[in-house]
Amino acid sequence: MNSELENKALQVGDVISLDDENGEVVGDFEVIALFELNGRQYVALTPALDEAPAADEEDELDVFILGVEDNELMALDEAEEEAAFAKLDELLEDVHVNAEQNRE
Repeated sequence: MNSELENKALQVGDVISLDDENGEVVGDFEVIALFELNGRQYVALTPALDEAPAADEEDELDVFILGVEDNELMALDEAEEEAAFAKLDELLEDVHVNAEQNRE
C-alpha cells in the first residue's frame, strides 16, 4: 500500500491518497486516529467525503487500519488487524466517555 505522505508525519484530519501494489489509485482517505500497540504505530483511515453526510444518514463509517513503518503504510495480517481494531475501539470509547463527561 503506497501513499503520498513521503517524509511527512501523519496527523488526525489529514487526507491522503492510497494506491495499490500495482500503482492504481485506491482513493483518498482521512486519518481518524493514530495509535501505538505493542511498539508498532497504526493509522485508522476512513474514505474521505467530499461533503458532510446528511443528518438522516447513519453514523456508520468504513474504517481501515494500516501499520506505519518507516513512513510506509503496511497491510496487517488477520490477527494483527483484530488486535488493532480492539485497541481502536478502546480509544474511541475513551473519547466518547470523555466527551460525555465534559458535557455534564
